[in-house]
Amino acid sequence: MSHQTFYRKYRSQTFADLMGQDHVIQTLKNAMTHDRLTHAHIFSGPRGTGKTSTARILAKSLNCRKGPTPEPCLTCDLCEKIAQGRAVDVIEIDAASNTGVDNIRTLNDQVNFAPVECKSKIYIIDEAHMLSSGAFNALLKTLEEPPENTLFILATTEPHKLPITIHSRCQHLHFRLMTTQETVDQLKKISDAESITIEDVALTTIARNAGGSMRDAVSLLDQIYAFKGTEISLEDVLLSLGATNFDSLIELMTSFFTKDTQATLENLTNLMDQGLNMTQLISDILECLKQVLFIKMKLTAQLDLDDGRLKQLKEVADKTTVVEIKDALTAFAKAEVELKWFPNPALLLQVTFLTQLHQETVQQPVATASATPERKDP
Repeated sequence: MSHQTFYRKYRSQTFADLMGQDHVIQTLKNAMTHDRLTHAHIFSGPRGTGKTSTARILAKSLNCRKGPTPEPCLTCDLCEKIAQGRAVDVIEIDAASNTGVDNIRTLNDQVNFAPVECKSKIYIIDEAHMLSSGAFNALLKTLEEPPENTLFILATTEPHKLPITIHSRCQHLHFRLMTTQETVDQLKKISDAESITIEDVALTTIARNAGGSMRDAVSLLDQIYAFKGTEISLEDVLLSLGATNFDSLIELMTSFFTKDTQATLENLTNLMDQGLNMTQLISDILECLKQVLFIKMKLTAQLDLDDGRLKQLKEVADKTTVVEIKDALTAFAKAEVELKWFPNPALLLQVTFLTQLHQETVQQPVATASATPERKDP
């Protein structure tokens, strides 16, 4: 049997499985319990936060043989078909590849037919913001007066691109990014289930690199598992992700803020020699600068860091000022943009460090001819 990816194998199947979206879960549960579920919803939020999974769970809750119920049984034929994507009355549409008005007109023609096997017909339109203006206009009337027992769910990462006329006909639920701890907890559950031995600091590194997307974090764990098997160390994670070792990053930023040019270039070269992705490295530098700035401004409660890392960053913060951090953030943010087209990323990063280390020399005005004393003719 072929390997099933972790994000599919461990996809949330009930509301209880969903992490970090308590406000969404409570809203949908209350609506179902009190029979106040609206006919159209917008599920918005960053990628990998559970929008499509929640839509499928809602479809199971409405169509379960023991329901409608906020807790579908998962064992009846309809629950299994919906989970496997085989239910004829739960229609998932990828708006990215079905953007035209003709696609929505076909949907409008089909929507009037009664459900074949389920109690409710569910339309899940993924990446809904990709629909054309004509397609949105064709969808308006159906959203305003949908047939009985029909539910529309528009999932999108960019809700601001949906017309206001669509928003006014839907209930809008926003999905938030996961915290690092929530992501680590889920990764631990998967690691235990797969008999994977992995350090906590390695799981935290994966979680931070996922940027709050649970799906991305689970996919990264799957990728590293394919590389190393059931024994995974922090070094394995850093190698797979092209991420920066935290201690090495601290050494680099310490030498940078103490104005030690030689040590800064040596530390930067050592990181580059490890074959790090330059885009990832500059992203790690920016994150480190943000954390140091927060510490300088007494905002440590806003940082999701363990005591060991917090102590190291405080030592870096003691060696600099808020103005220097701000200047560095501006310079490296600019370098991150330029990195996309610059032919030699390593050179760009070196020049950025050198320019920041020697700002006074760079900014010093060059003497002009008018500044020299005039020569008198004999």
